This record gives sequence, C-alpha cells and structure tokens, in this order.
Amino acid sequence: MSKIKLSPDEADIRYSNWLSTLIDLCKPTNLYLFAGRGTAKSTDILAKRIIDIVYDMPHAPLAFVSNTYMNLIGNYLPEIITAWESRMNFYEGTHFVVGEKPPDWFEKPYSRMINYKYSLSFFNGCKILLKSLDRPSINAGISVVHQIGDEVKYLKEDKIKKFFPTLRGDAMLYQKSHYFMGQTFTGDMADPSLGEDDWMLRMKPNMDKELIVKILQCAFVVNDINLELYQAEQKGSSKVEIELIKKKKCRWEERLRKIRQDSTFFYIVSSFVNADVLKLKYFENLLNTLTFDEFKLVVLSIPKKLEAGAMFYGNLSDRHFYQDGYNYDFYDRLGFRDNINQISEGLKYIQHDRPLEAGFDAGNMMSLVIGQEQGATYRVLKDLFVLTPEWIRELADKFVIFFKAHKYKLLELYYDRAANQYRKAGKDFATQLKNAIEKDTKGNLTGWRVKLMSIGQANIFHSEEYDLMNVLMGEKNSKLPKLQIDQYECKELKCSLELAPLDKNAKGQLIKVKKSEKLNLQRLPLESTNMSDAFKYLLCRPKYLNVVKARRPGYGSSSGISTR
Repeated sequence: MSKIKLSPDEADIRYSNWLSTLIDLCKPTNLYLFAGRGTAKSTDILAKRIIDIVYDMPHAPLAFVSNTYMNLIGNYLPEIITAWESRMNFYEGTHFVVGEKPPDWFEKPYSRMINYKYSLSFFNGCKILLKSLDRPSINAGISVVHQIGDEVKYLKEDKIKKFFPTLRGDAMLYQKSHYFMGQTFTGDMADPSLGEDDWMLRMKPNMDKELIVKILQCAFVVNDINLELYQAEQKGSSKVEIELIKKKKCRWEERLRKIRQDSTFFYIVSSFVNADVLKLKYFENLLNTLTFDEFKLVVLSIPKKLEAGAMFYGNLSDRHFYQDGYNYDFYDRLGFRDNINQISEGLKYIQHDRPLEAGFDAGNMMSLVIGQEQGATYRVLKDLFVLTPEWIRELADKFVIFFKAHKYKLLELYYDRAANQYRKAGKDFATQLKNAIEKDTKGNLTGWRVKLMSIGQANIFHSEEYDLMNVLMGEKNSKLPKLQIDQYECKELKCSLELAPLDKNAKGQLIKVKKSEKLNLQRLPLESTNMSDAFKYLLCRPKYLNVVKARRPGYGSSSGISTR
C-alpha cells in the first residue's frame, strides 16, 4: 500500500472494526458469516452490504428471507432500517419505501411489481422481496438475483434448500455485477442441542482462500488510486494528470470486478473483533454469567459438540412441532408500519369458540403453557412467562392481552399440587392467578372465568410423567392424542423439553434433572426445565395418566419422589 494520507479536515472519520473493513474491501459474491454476540453483524456488516448491492444492481429483484414473516417484519428489518437511517444517511421516503407503492420519481424495476406489501422499493428501481420459510405460498414463482438472510441458525436446512432455486435471473442485465447470483447470510453460531441448524458450516469448502487474498490485494490498489485521485483534485492538478489517474482507476476497477466474480467468503469470528467498542467488562460479565461451553459458543463462535446423554423426553422429535401456526390473513390486513402486536387472532389453529387449557408453574420464573384438545390432536398454542420482580399480576396481564379476542373466555388451569396450599385463605398461587386473570388491577371484570382443575390432585411423580410423555410422544397408543406444539410461539417450551436431562437418583430411579432452575434469572426461559414443568401440569391429568397405568420397574415410585 502507498503512504497517501488524508488530513482530519479532508476525512469523514468513522469507526469500523477490521472484519467490517475486510468485507468492505473484499465484496465477495457470496458471504457466509458466523460472528459472536455483539459484533454488529446486522446493523453494520449486513446493513452496509445491502446498500452496496442495491447500488451495484439497479432495477434488480433481491430477496430477504427469514424463518417466519413475523420475525422478519418485527425484528430483523426494523433493526436494519434503523441502522440505515441513524448511521448511513440512507432514509425512508428518499432512498427506499417499505410495503407500499414507491413515489413516481423512483425508477422502475425491470420486473413488474403488482403487490408492494411484501417488499422494499429503492430509488434506483431495485427491490427486495420479503420472504419467510413459514409462508411458502409467497415464495412461489419468484426469481431473484441475490438472496439475503440473518440469524441463519433459525433457517432449517430442509426448508432453505427449497428456497435456494429462486436464485436465478437475466445474466444479460446483471452479469457485470459481482453480486449477481450471490448469497449473503449472517448469524451467530448455532447450537444443535437447542434445535438450531448449523447448515452454513457446510459452505466453508466453497471458499478459495487464495482468490480472497488476490481480491484484497487488488482492492488495496483501487483504494490507493481513489485517494490519489481525491488529492489530485483537491490540489487543482492539471486535467491531463487527473485524466491519467481516472484511466488507471478504470483499469484497476475492471480487474477488481472480474476477480470478485463468483467469489465466496466464509468466516467464523469471535465477539473480540469488536472489543474496542464492547470493552473488557462486557466479556467479563458474559464469562461470569455463562458456562464456559456457552461462552465458547456465543462469544468465541466455537461450534458446540453434542454430548451423549439421555433426554427425559426421549421420544420428542421434529414431528411434534408445527411451523405454519400464524394466521397471515389477519396480519396481512395490517401495514408494515402499523404497531403489530402478536395476539391470539394471529394464531392459525386456535379454536376461539372453545375453552382454553393451561399448565402453570410458579417460582422466580412464572410459566404458563396454553393449549386445546382438538379431537385426536392436542395442540399447544402459546407459552407465556415472567421473571421476578414481575409476578402473577404481570403474567395474568400478558394472558388477558394476548387472548383478548378469544370468544369462549373459560380457562381450565392445571398446576402443581403445592400451589393448593393456603387455598382456603386465597393465598395460594393458583387462586391468585385465577383472580388476576378474572379481574384487572382496578377490580374490573375481564370477562374470563378460570376453573381450577388440580384441587385435591396428588403429586405427579417422575415415573408418571416419564411414562406418559414417552408413550404420548411415541404415538403408539390411540387412546392418547397426537401432540402438536407451535414451534415459534412456544420457543421457550421447545428449548425446555429438548434440554431436560434424564438421570438416576441414589435409589436407581430415573428422574428429570432440575439443576438448570438455579441458573441466572435471565437464562431461565431458554435453558431451564421450568417451562417443561408447566407443560407437565397441563398434560399429566388423570384422563391421560390413567391410559398409562402400568409402571415399568426402575422408573421411580410413589415413595415421596415428586417432580416439584
């Protein structure tokens, strides 16, 4: 590199970590990036790259894909738009519009647009189609020239593979762009034990390291020429001299464009890439609150190896989770800029004219799992929780708000036998929750009636839960319903069931290990067995327990071992 320098008065100085600078220089056709927590991969790296793609392929169709449409419009896209407007001088109404027909002065895309609801339109005619894997119908028949995705660990490989064929386009229109037929996917390292997908690791062999080095070497030359041209213009150099520099610039930019074509950059980087911004205290806090295995995964981006060991819910599998649970006819009536809150009207499979059932687990994490028995299927529709200092009042408010539109306002509540203590005095947790759901903070009736279903119920022992759940999930007893759990609205429950370990106590009886309930408070929702206990109370009812009466030896007994 040359020693050309800019004075403070000549430079627009902005901070960029070395990884972001590396990607800015490289500009590969395909970018696959695993980056640790706090690396600004969405608000810096991804946001800048999208703008660059838009400028490089005017009038082109692109696609941004997410696991669910709700995540895309509620989480990922707002974060990127905020970064554009706050840090990159790229503004809505001037440079792009969301979910609406663009102003007449915007250039037109090459492919005709009829419905603008699921898209971003840019001033130069470029458009980004908003797609999600849970809505295959809005993905059908599309053709795009670049695919973009964030939080790739939530993109299941079997579904994302079906989306990849949408990457096609007219080479005569876009072939000069090194982004043509490319992909941009970012995220932090996946944890398969939580049901996350690490498919992007298989992109690593696609990178030619020697080619990446050559691209960077060429990019450094172009960068130096740009500086040389800028300083020549500022000094008032002759037209001949400036023209010579411009010709040199054109030659090297063409070389750089050609060498970037079909390049792939795969990289795994830790959170320390952004240490100058995050500071040492950030890493100390994470090290003190995470296990070292977790620290390696979310900070150091070291893939987690699954350890051999039995699951308490050993027959749990992907077939027990459904991924099409959103009623998009409801959400489609709302605009992108509306204040979209997820409520029960947005659930596809809820039966609003029938009662709801819920399992309730009390503690420093208050957990509620809501479901309905629907013929031969038991459908778990939603989980809700609060962490102290929030308590029963806040949990009740969440329930009433989410299910405000429910027509048959009867909730049948199942809970731990211990919650019956002090029931006559109205001080038990179950009665408190009942009262909080039925009346608001001012004592006004909400319209809900809560029926306590566990009065007089005995302890539910490990052996009973273990036997019922494994028979239920094994789907070999026609007297038990088929279990279906909403994968996205019951995220905490899914993790809790998948991570619940099986062990033996001193007597050789199989038990559910509940050490995770002593974790740091903020880690409880996704890492503890709390939510699985609410699920247990919901389903371990006499009606189902009586189907699985036969006790197999060694799976616990009623000798005082309960699941509390």
